[in-house]
Amino acid sequence: MAQSGSTSVSTKLTKKELRLLEKLSKEYGFMNKSEMIRSAVRLYINLLNLAPRERLSMLRIINEIIAPSKKTSSQLIEEVHKEEDEAV
Repeated sequence: MAQSGSTSVSTKLTKKELRLLEKLSKEYGFMNKSEMIRSAVRLYINLLNLAPRERLSMLRIINEIIAPSKKTSSQLIEEVHKEEDEAV
């Protein structure tokens, strides 16, 4: 049952995407796949609301938690500058 003020959304996933979603849901301790999807959507929306520099910093932190980055800080800073230049 949907909470007051909320809306249900459905989506179609490939079998491969579903298996990965199930695996990651368990690996990261989500109660179920729906909880993981809600969290991912909220994270994505929150990231979109950040300025390019802050968004890149957050993505870097997330990436380091999930899969350590091989890029140096200076490479990541260069990416921020390029993204800011393209936004102007």
